Amino acid sequence: MTLKQALMSGCAVALLSVEAQAQTPPASPATPPPAPPASSAPANTRRITGKVLDALTQDGQPFTRIIIKGTTTGTESELDGTFSLEVPKGPVTLLFSSQDHKEREVTVGANRDSVTVSLDASFVEEMVVVGRASEVARKNLANSVASVNTEELNRAPAATVDQALQGKVAGANIQSNSGAPGGGIQLRLRGTSTINGSSTPLYVVDGVIISDAAIASGIYQVTDSVGGSNPSPTQDNQVNRIADLNPNDIESIEILKGASAAAIYGSKASNGVVIITTKRGRAGAAPKLDVTQRLGVYSLMNTLGARRIGSLDEAVSAFGPEAANYYVPGYYDHERQLAGRRDLSYETLASVSGASGDTRYFASAQVRDDKGIIANTGYQKQSFRLNLGQKLGPDIELNATTNLVHSTSDRGVTNNDNANISYYMVLPGTPSFVDLRPGANGIYPFNPAFGNGSNPLQTASLVANAENVWRLLGSADAVWNAYKTDTQSFRVLGNLGVDRFQQENTLLFPPQLNFQQGQERPGVSLFGTSQVLNLNAGFNLVHNYKAPGGGLTANTSAGYQYEQRGLDTIYINSRGLTAGQPNVSSGTQVGVVQNRQLVKDSGIYLQEEALMLDERLTLVGAVRAEQSSNNGNPNAFFFYPKVATAYRIPSFHPVVNEFKVRGAYGETGNQPLYGFKFIGLSPSNNIEGQGGLITTGIVGNANIRPERQREFEVGLDTVLFNGDAVFELSLYQRNISDLLLQRALAPSTGYTVELFNGGTMRNRGIEAMLQLTPVRNSVLEWTSNTTFTLNRSRIISLPVPAFNTGGFGTSLGTFRIEEGASATQIVGNDGLRADGTCCEVRKIGDTEPTFRMGFSNTFKSGPVALSFLVDWQQGSDVLNITRFLYDASRNSPDYTTGGIARQALWQNYASAYLERATFVKLRELTVTYNLPDTFVTRIPGVKTGRLSLSGRNLLMFTNYSGLDPEVSNFGNQAIARNIDVAPFPPSRSFWTSLDVGF
Repeated sequence: MTLKQALMSGCAVALLSVEAQAQTPPASPATPPPAPPASSAPANTRRITGKVLDALTQDGQPFTRIIIKGTTTGTESELDGTFSLEVPKGPVTLLFSSQDHKEREVTVGANRDSVTVSLDASFVEEMVVVGRASEVARKNLANSVASVNTEELNRAPAATVDQALQGKVAGANIQSNSGAPGGGIQLRLRGTSTINGSSTPLYVVDGVIISDAAIASGIYQVTDSVGGSNPSPTQDNQVNRIADLNPNDIESIEILKGASAAAIYGSKASNGVVIITTKRGRAGAAPKLDVTQRLGVYSLMNTLGARRIGSLDEAVSAFGPEAANYYVPGYYDHERQLAGRRDLSYETLASVSGASGDTRYFASAQVRDDKGIIANTGYQKQSFRLNLGQKLGPDIELNATTNLVHSTSDRGVTNNDNANISYYMVLPGTPSFVDLRPGANGIYPFNPAFGNGSNPLQTASLVANAENVWRLLGSADAVWNAYKTDTQSFRVLGNLGVDRFQQENTLLFPPQLNFQQGQERPGVSLFGTSQVLNLNAGFNLVHNYKAPGGGLTANTSAGYQYEQRGLDTIYINSRGLTAGQPNVSSGTQVGVVQNRQLVKDSGIYLQEEALMLDERLTLVGAVRAEQSSNNGNPNAFFFYPKVATAYRIPSFHPVVNEFKVRGAYGETGNQPLYGFKFIGLSPSNNIEGQGGLITTGIVGNANIRPERQREFEVGLDTVLFNGDAVFELSLYQRNISDLLLQRALAPSTGYTVELFNGGTMRNRGIEAMLQLTPVRNSVLEWTSNTTFTLNRSRIISLPVPAFNTGGFGTSLGTFRIEEGASATQIVGNDGLRADGTCCEVRKIGDTEPTFRMGFSNTFKSGPVALSFLVDWQQGSDVLNITRFLYDASRNSPDYTTGGIARQALWQNYASAYLERATFVKLRELTVTYNLPDTFVTRIPGVKTGRLSLSGRNLLMFTNYSGLDPEVSNFGNQAIARNIDVAPFPPSRSFWTSLDVGF
């Protein structure tokens, strides 16, 4: 629930009169059970039956306390919200109270024997997950937990969940790696937490830990991007698999940013935990069908341009004497020829939800087709979901979720390469007077500027880089309310989950490609298949105690979890295609590479939460013990504790409704990557002509263990002006020790590098959120939300000499891990040394933003609503290697006025190609119009209709000279980010949507 929804529902509830409620019987789905015969009650009493509902969802609310005002006589509602209470004859006033809802007082007339009461769950009282099997009202939270609901998530169409989150979460840096369709986004919470470990947060969907793996397509085997100083296949522009989820299926997202909040998830939670809850049918709700049809278009957002050549002499001067052989006066906009497509995209959504008896259901379908701005690129997805809930009597509830996803994508040939075939690796060296378009015969000309004749328009037309994914997500959980009294309850919970997907990559570089014709074996066919299987199982016990009189509420939970993650990837590389046949079996040279991984984790936890002092004081303590096969000793237990407290200070001013101070401490870990404990081996055929294995030079460590993260967090939360202003502020310090590092070994050992634990780093930061409702009347409602994020990192100790990682050497810029310096600093040549030689290497920049802010506003007036989101990044530095390529080819549009100077400066200063990544982007803009009932109801069965116009990334304000300051050639990386090398160009999108409810 959003603050706005909670406040509005609270206003609606306040306006309802008790008399009206007593006179108007509830709708049939919410009708309370019939009263027992009058003879069952004494002559001076009567029995009232009823039901307690959530004002927003209309779900029955269990464990609500109902007391006769002025007495201690009362009862508690059942699991479905129903209750029965014996009261004195005549009018009676009942007090309704629940931990997660506002208290309410209702008077029931003397002639009324049943009542239905709606309780308001306000922003401060909405329930937030704080453990594996427990949740607490937001007003009592002792940690900073960000929440995003379905309305906020889906205001403007987004292809992926992480894209829809951009600019909406304080403490989150959500950055696109490129403009390629279908994903490729990194979510980083509270700065960089590792150097060589995993850098992605943990994603939990309906209790299932799912894979967010980003698996390389294998195109690096043709582009040879791993052939230089950066042997990482992450340059393949991969999609992280959280992109498979349908954002429209999501009810809410809760992001556990701090170690105290995330500690219960142990050694996989160092980068935060993203808990996603999908939609469910609402108890007592009639069937509801919603259908949405969207039509949209993507268009090129930005171009780099190229140098305009006005004469033959200028062409020869710029590109050498050979330019005289192909110079023809003219100017060709190669970028728009390559990426100027505006094909129609669409998305169709349908969902049905409701309840039948004790069965709740939600089913949905999605068909999406995003057309890329480059020929033969795009992203298609079909998603089908079925969520079921079933009550077996008053004490047992079962839930099951299934999600089948099929997606296909083609992301073209972009990012770094050493074979001169990637689009923006070729365009910088292609003069603007060269016509790359196909002739009348359909044949693309050789590019005269490149010895291999590489033509980007031909590459886009003929190369296939197809990715095909089938994925099945499923979960089942059961809740048994084994025991319940007025003061205690005991629940048993169990859950199972499976995440299974298969990713197939089919790449074809036919022999007729210009750059293939000169190869010894022209034509390349690549096939990659990756099988991923994640299994989850958990068993939890939860005991709740509520002292008579409400002085103490204690919630104790304990549980056991087992998790298994398996990966099997095979790449087949076939060269020299016979007669151009695409099958990998038709090549004259075939190679196979396989990678298999299997990780098994298990853990137990114990957590205690207590509310005291009239629910003003919150105390939380927990510990998790965990084993993992990734550790050097798979049987060793590692412990992750947390403690937290919060105190709600009584109101000290009429405008202050809530004022809470909080503090927390927690520990999490970061597991070693698979294989860190083993010696690296690779096949060899040169042992007397026989096959064998040789070491890679990397020696594992039998004592390798998880990195350890310890974090302190303090903060305050306040609600002012009856909810018209909400402010949250958090300050944190995160210390990471036992970093996963490498150290050099003496050649006499037979190895070159050893993996080990050592060193510490630190993050400090500030997060703030301010939500305002400046105007709310019968004409206009305006809601505004602002988020602020600031983080600073530092390497505190380093047991090895400072080392460089990622980047392209000190001549262009590289990342250096150095004691006393920022973990994300960029170093490079920075002038001559004292002896006059080149060059002094110093810090020249940093990828950490100075700060990030998000501004979202929603205006509603009658049937019309306008919302927009502005995302502001201040600071952060980018290595603009693409600009370097244009300058080095003498082809940048400002070469004579700027490029020459940059090239001269670059001889001694790497900062010549370092730029600020400050930007302001209009992430989302949506205008909606609720169609009049008189118009909508003319169509049989239709109840509601809404028309929307939306846009994403419509405007960008930046001084960055590249395509987009949000860029990462190396994909999802902890350190080596903000490197611009021939990326997929960014796009903006425009959408028209029609939503119809039946």
